[in-house]
Parts: sequence; structure tokens; C-alpha cells
Amino acid sequence: MTPSKPTLSLLVSCMIIAGASGCKSTLDTQANNNPKRATLTDLAKQQPQVSLDSLALTKAQRSQKLAQIYQQLLTLEPNPEVRTHVEYRLVQIKTENLEEQMFGELETTVLDEDTGVNPLAAEQKALQQFKQNDQQLVKLIAEYQTLLQRYPNRADNEHLQYQLAKALDLQGQLDESLIEMESLLSRYPNTQYLAELNFRRGEIYYNLQDYPAAISAYKQVQSADNNDKYLLNSIYMSGWSLFKLNRLPEADSTFLAVFDTILANHKPKQNELTATDFSFASLSSREQNLAIDAQRVLSISLSQQQQSVSLVALVTSKQDTRYLPIYQHVLFDNLAKFLLKQELQHDAELAYQAYIDLAQDNIWSARYSLALLELYQRQGKFASMHKLKNDYINQYGLNSTFWSQASAKHQQELLPHLLAFSDEHSRRVYANAQNQPAGIGRVSAFKAAANALSTYLQLAKLPQASSLLSKDIHTDEYLFADANFEAQQFRQALNSYKTIAYGEISSIDESVQADQANQQADHLSQANKQLNQEQIALKKQAAYATTITIREILTPLQNQANANLDSTQVVLQERVALDKQFIASYPDDKRALELATHGAQYSFASKNHLDLAQFSEFVLVTHGVINQPSEKSAEQIAVVARQTPDELASVQKRQAYIALDKSSVINPVQHGKQLPKTQLKQVQLVTQLYAHGLYQQSQYALAEQSYNLALKYLSVSQTPTAQQATSRVEMRDLLASSIYFQAQANKNDNPQLAVVDLLRISKAVPESKYAVSGEFEAANILLSQQQWQQAITVLVPFQKRYPKHQFSASIPAKLAQSYEALEQWELAAEQLLIIVANEPKGALKREAQYTAAEYYLKADETEKARLTYRTYAKDYPEPFDVAQEVRLKMSEFYQVSNEPNKEYYWYRQILTFHAKQQAKANTFAGREIEIASIAASELAQAHQQTFIAIKLTAPLNKTLKRKQDAMKQAIDYYQQVLDFQRAQYVPQATFNLAEMYRQLAADVMDSERPSDLDELALEEYEILLEELAYPFEEKAIEIHISNTERAWQNIYDQWIGKSFTTLTELSPALYNKQEVTHDVVESIH
Repeated sequence: MTPSKPTLSLLVSCMIIAGASGCKSTLDTQANNNPKRATLTDLAKQQPQVSLDSLALTKAQRSQKLAQIYQQLLTLEPNPEVRTHVEYRLVQIKTENLEEQMFGELETTVLDEDTGVNPLAAEQKALQQFKQNDQQLVKLIAEYQTLLQRYPNRADNEHLQYQLAKALDLQGQLDESLIEMESLLSRYPNTQYLAELNFRRGEIYYNLQDYPAAISAYKQVQSADNNDKYLLNSIYMSGWSLFKLNRLPEADSTFLAVFDTILANHKPKQNELTATDFSFASLSSREQNLAIDAQRVLSISLSQQQQSVSLVALVTSKQDTRYLPIYQHVLFDNLAKFLLKQELQHDAELAYQAYIDLAQDNIWSARYSLALLELYQRQGKFASMHKLKNDYINQYGLNSTFWSQASAKHQQELLPHLLAFSDEHSRRVYANAQNQPAGIGRVSAFKAAANALSTYLQLAKLPQASSLLSKDIHTDEYLFADANFEAQQFRQALNSYKTIAYGEISSIDESVQADQANQQADHLSQANKQLNQEQIALKKQAAYATTITIREILTPLQNQANANLDSTQVVLQERVALDKQFIASYPDDKRALELATHGAQYSFASKNHLDLAQFSEFVLVTHGVINQPSEKSAEQIAVVARQTPDELASVQKRQAYIALDKSSVINPVQHGKQLPKTQLKQVQLVTQLYAHGLYQQSQYALAEQSYNLALKYLSVSQTPTAQQATSRVEMRDLLASSIYFQAQANKNDNPQLAVVDLLRISKAVPESKYAVSGEFEAANILLSQQQWQQAITVLVPFQKRYPKHQFSASIPAKLAQSYEALEQWELAAEQLLIIVANEPKGALKREAQYTAAEYYLKADETEKARLTYRTYAKDYPEPFDVAQEVRLKMSEFYQVSNEPNKEYYWYRQILTFHAKQQAKANTFAGREIEIASIAASELAQAHQQTFIAIKLTAPLNKTLKRKQDAMKQAIDYYQQVLDFQRAQYVPQATFNLAEMYRQLAADVMDSERPSDLDELALEEYEILLEELAYPFEEKAIEIHISNTERAWQNIYDQWIGKSFTTLTELSPALYNKQEVTHDVVESIH
């Protein structure tokens, strides 16, 4: 209803509120305000209570008795103060009596409203009471006015004036009542009746259509203390007042406050209030009616604005309101229904859509989506229906925030709609993608189809969805895989294909060993038996699709220059595993042979030799090239395909080769049963790859066998291609290499067997480079084993056959080593000279020259040794020490052959090079000084002999000069010996040097006398000779003495002894004394 004027119902409500709360005893107020002493009024109040308690009077009877008593007191003419109290008390009693008569039963009726009593009956009861007591009310108003006039300043006037205003209001004297209320509020701004009086003021102003004043009064109610009984109505009427003023946004906000206040007062069930199932119908009838009317007015207000836009703005601005989330969905629903009643269907749709957009994760959003869908369906808006259904899937589906937070109950509520909508949408989108031409548009269309199918399948696979499905989802799963493939989302497609193809056996234990392969095959067979033919065909189709899809994933990785190697390797391994899975599951399918052949190629490229062996074995067994091993190859591949990486690594450690177990025998080419071209090509390919794989694994003995097999099948081709011819050459070379590396493996433990392997290469594959290497390596092994003669028998022919081969360059050294070990020195020296002839200048050439000379000496080939040493001395002045030894050796050769001039030549060479080294400020080792000392000593002695041989004849001056020149040369060489300071040569040089002086003195004295001198002249000549010889003799003594002094330095040899002996002759007084014996000494004493 729309309030417009004071109605009886409203007036009754106010009276009931007043009667229930406003009729307090004035004496109570006085007692609280003036606690000085008890008055007659207090006495009057207290006295009857005792009497009433004893007489058990009713409230009306008690009031009547008290009124009689106070009336009697007035006849006694008490003093003015007492009279005043009596008069006030008497008016109070009359008021209480009248209220009891008017409101007693009505109050009970209103208070029991929640129990179901009809409010209209209460209103009729109130009207009847007004008519019966109108005269009493008029009298009471007069008494109020009289007392207020007579006693304008009494404290009791607050309550009395309140009663007067209320009585005037009851009589309908609104203006007079309003004057009293305004006066009371002015005099008592903090009156205890503040909330009630302002509420009454607001009602009067509202009915007077003074809406701003009414709003002001209602606001004071809302801010007053103890306003509980008036708060809800004041907010409600404030909203109406604002609505009347066309202040619609404010009115809307106020009506929201009405709802919040209702819910705030709904304390018994407040914890049960939730937005998911809330309705105002759960409230009491009074609150429900008020809420319904407020909603109606709110919808009217919003319809006069921007409808749903205004409502969204309203609730958005009030998001901090406590209870708004609980009931805001009701507001949108009421607005939509109101607009539908007004035949504004589009606006109603907007109202539902506004809520859906506003509260996307609320259950009511989902429910209103269905309501909106129904509206679209009525109008045939199919495009809007499709969009809304798609939005429904996205907003409330498995990947939505709503679903993650929703309860199981709400999920179950939405699931049927999600299934239906997603199934319809996915079919429509897939059909659209199929109609697209090739290109980016088709790819994008299939991406959309894959997403739609994924959504449907996720929903359909929920446990709670099983009872809701009306069809099998296998076809949808395959469509999903195909859609991803066409969308170039190959990883998603692969996962789907794998699930379809192998998902049924995913629970089988994958840790079984090879001997349990039959059990794995039984599991696979049993799984297929549970399916119909269409499903089995679908599984097989999906299984092969996995092999195609993984290659689509791998291709871009292999074409990218900067692709992650680890990621590529993972995909490569996955490709092999999927190929194995298909081969194991469908070994009779011809595509299994193709996959196995390709798998062998891939495994070889990735050096996965276990896989290579398994793929190769499958092809060779299938084509009958080799016997069936102990386990079926396809099943063995299946076991490996299902192994974990750790288990696979363990298997890799074992030798899993085709021919390893003795039950698998490699057959020769099947004569009389020519393989078809395709099969022959497969056999040729895998045999070659398998042989190469063994070679890479260093399994050279097996590789040799496998290469022989591969070469046999390659030879079957009548007209080999260029590539086959090339392959044959390569494999023969690898065959030779396999033999070669077998020898290498035996070289340490069984060198003799290694020699045999190396020498048989030239017989098996004579054109191979390993034939040459093998012979040479065999010789090396023989040398390392010190089998010198055998090594020579290999090396000498090799040297003759391959004189220009690079290996031949080292053969002279190896032969030299062998001849040396056999003490065949001359042959060894000849090989060394070959090295010298072929080797460029360097240490090796020099050492070979020197060693060859030594070997010739050992072989007693003196002349060859001399010539070889002479070449060394000529060509290699460095290193200095070796060169000096060679020069000394050359002097020795000529000493033996008694060729002194040549001997002295090499002595002089020694001293010349020694001087050059000394000029370079180089230091000398002991041996180098010793060699120089030897050379100088030998040359000095040679010149000393020349000195001795010269005879002094007359004329003396000529021969003496010749002799002195020879002496000088000898002295120079002896001086060099002394300078070299070698202890074993210095004493001898010193002695010889002294002896030359002594010899010169003697030779001078013994020289030939001139024949033409007389005796006197001859005597004088003799004296002259003595004078000439004396210094030489003294020099000799001096030098001998210096030689003997070395004895005091702990140096003594035969030459120092000879100097002592010579001194006894030259200076007997000093050096030839007789030893004084012990007896002589004693005799002196």
C-alpha cells in the first residue's frame, strides 16, 4: 500500500506501541529525579499495593480505589505542595485506568500477532474502544492542560505533556498534538520519549505531505537511543517519503536498509540465512509483509529509472552491507517478474542477465541463466540460446571458479544441464570445423571443436554423470583426439589416442620380465574380448594414430636449430615406445613390419642398441631369416616398451643381442626362396643396421658375423644400385675394422691371438686400409713382446711392398731396434743410417748418426765407424759435450793407425771449440775440461818431444832460437793444462814444464863449442854458457818446488814425487839432507 493519510490502522499501531511502552508511573520518574524524601503521592502509591496484594484486586479495581482515595484527600484541603502531588497522581491514575480500558485487550492481541491472530480483528476492537471512552479522553485532556497551565515548571510535566500529546493524537487533533510534541522536544531535548515522539512527528508530517520534515523526524528516530520499537517502521517510512519526493536512488538505498534491519532482527534464524536458498517467505508474517511491500515499491522505483542498470548500481554501491549478498538475487528476480507483468520481456531478460553478470559464481546466477534461456526459447532466439548455453558451460563447468567452490548438491543440480549443453555445443562446433577449407581457419575451428569436446568428456567422465548419460562416449573420445590432431595440438591428440588404444590394459603390471610375455598377451586379448568389433577397430585405429601423431610432434623439434636436446630426446624415446606398443599389440598387421624397420633406423640413429636388436629381430624372425628365439620377439618388445626408465637401464646392462642366446641361429640366405622386393629391402636394411649397431657397441666378433650376413643379403641383388655398391664397400671396410678391433681387444691379454687377427685382415679384406694397418700393428705387437725375429719377418716384406707408405718411415727404427736386440750391430747401424738419410735435420738424425757409429764399433767395422764419427763431428758441433767426445774418438782412431798429424789435428779441434765455448762465457762440465786437458797435454808433449829433438850446435844463436820456439809452443799447451786445473793432469804438466827448463839448461851447457876459440876465449865462452843456463836451471827448480808444494794441499801423484826426486839432484842442500836419527839427538843432549 502507499501511505497517504493517517488511517485507523496506523493510529492503532501507534496507540498499541504507546500503551505497551509509554504508561510508566510518574512517581517512578520523580523517585529517580528527586530522591530527597517520600511524599504523599509515594505513600498513596505504596499503601494500596499492600491492600491490593492482600485483597487480590484487578488492575482496574486497584486504579478505581486509588482514584477514590486521592479524590478524598483533595476534600481535606491539604497544603499546596501536597495538593499538587495529589492532583498529578490522580491524573496519572485516570490515565492508567483509561489506557487499561482502551488498550489492555488490544495490546495482548497485537503482541500475539505472530501466533496467527488476524490484525483486522484487532483494528475493529480498537475502534469500538475509542467510541466508548471518548468522553473520558476529553476530560483527561482538559485535566492535562489545566495542570500544565497551573504548574508550568514541575518536573513531572515531561510525562504529563507526553500524555497530552498522545491523547490529542488519539482524538485526531494532529495539529494540537504536533504542537505539544514540538514543545516537549524543545523543553526536553533528551526526553525518554525521543524516539516515539519523533516517529509520531514523522507520521503526522508524512500525512501532511511534508515529506522533508517527515524524513528529518524519521532520521531522529533512527539516531535516538532505545529506538528498537520504531526503527524498522521509521526506515520503511523514510523510504516512502524519499519515493514521494522522487528521490528514487535514495529511496532504493533506504529500502535496502529495511531488508537489512529485518534480517538483523531475525536473530533466532540468523545463522541459517544463506543466499543459496533464501526467501523472505521464511520470515514472520509481519516482517514478510513489510519486506514484500518494500520490494514492490523498490521494483516500481527501479522501473522508473534505468531498471536493471539502476539495480546493479544500487547493489554495487552497497556491497559492504552485511545482508545484501543474502537477498540481492531476490531483488533481481522481483524486478524481472515485475517487468514481465508489464509485458517488458526484453527488459526482464536484461534484469536476469544483469544478475548473471554481477554474481557469476552464485548458484542463483546459474538458475537465472535457465530462466533467461526459457525466455529466449519462447521468443525463438536460437543464436542467443546457443551463446547462453556456451556461457553456461564456461561459467559453471568443471574448470570454473563456481564448480571448484560449489557444494555437491549444487554440482548435481547443474550437471544435467552442463552435459546437455556441452554435448550439443561440441557436435555443432565439430561439424562446423569439418566444413572449413584447409588453412588457418580450419585449424582454429578444430581447436574450438577440441575444446568443446574436452569440456563434454570431462563432464561425462564424472562418477555422478554415469546415470545421466544416454550414449557411449568412445566415439566422442575419438572425435576429441581427431579434433586435436586437425588443430595441430598433437600432444593432446596423442594422449587421447593412447587412452583409446591402450587405456583398457593400463592397470596391467608393467614390471613383468621377458618370460612373462605370454601373460601380458593374454591380458591384452582378454581386454579386447570385452569390446565389440567396432570398438576393437577403433582401438586399433587409435593405436596406429599414436605412431603418426608422435611423428608430427617430433618433426618441428628436429627441424629447429635451437630445439632443446633433452626435450627432443624424450620425444624420440616416446616414438620408439609407441612403435613397440603397436608392434606388440598387432604383430600381424603389415604396418608393424614398417614400424619395426623404421624403429631399427631410429634406434640406430639414437644409439639405442637394445631397441635396435629387438626391432631387427622382429623383422628377421617374421621374414624367416633367423630362427625364432626362446621368446616371441613381438612380446619381448612389448615387455621392454612397458618398462620404466630404471628397469630399461638395467636391461641395457645385459647383452641383449639377436645371436647371443644359442637358440637364435643366423641362417644363410634362403636359396630357392627369394624374398619379395619389399621384404628383401627390409632385411637388407635391418641386417646392416644391426651389424653397425654391434660395431658401435664394440661387439666386434658379433659384428663380424653380422656384416657377413648383411653382405650375403646385399649380394642377392642382381643389379645393385650405386648406393648398394657404396654400402658394400663400407661394410667390407667395417668387416675389416671389426677384425682389427678384435685384435685390439686381445692385444693386452692375448697378444699372440691379436697378431693372428691382424694378419688375417689382409686375407679376408685385402683391399681395406686395415690390412696395411693390421700388418704393421702385428709387427708392433711382436716388437712389444720382444719377438724380434718374427717382427723382422713382418717388417722387411712390408718395407719392400710399401716403400712409400707412411708406416714405412718408422720401419728402419723398428728394424734397428730388432737388430740391436739380436746384437746384429752392423745391420742395426745400416738401418740407422737409413734414418739419417731420410730424416730432416734434428735430434733424431743426429742421434741416429752417433748410434750408427757406435754400432759399427761394436761390429768391429772400424773404418765404417771412423767415417760415421767423422761425419758426425763435421755436421754436429752441438751438443758440445758429445761433439768433443767424437773429436777425441777421432784422435784415438789416428793414434791407433799411427797418423800423428791427423791425431794432433783433432786435438787442436778440441781446443779450438773449447776456446769458442769459453769465449761465449759458457761453463764447462768436468768431462769437457778433462777432454780439453787431454788434448792440450798431448799437444804439449808432442812439442816437448820436438824441443828435445833439437840439438844446440854452433852457431848457438840459430839452434837455440829454434829450440826456444819449440819450447814456447810446448809451454803454451802446458799452460792451458794448468789453466784447466784438472788434478790428474796439472802435476804432470808442471813436472814436464820444469824438466824442459832443466833440459834447456843442460842442453845449453852441452851445446857444441865454436871450433875457432882459443883456450881463454873458450873459458870465457863456458862462463857465458853457465850464465846463460843458470836462469833456466833456477826456473826448473822453482817450477819443481811449486809442484811439490801441492803435497801440502793433499795432492800427490808420481809427478809430484818425481819433482821431489829431481830437486834432490838440483838442490841437494835443501832436498837431499840426511835425516837426523834419534840417537844423534840424544847424544847432543
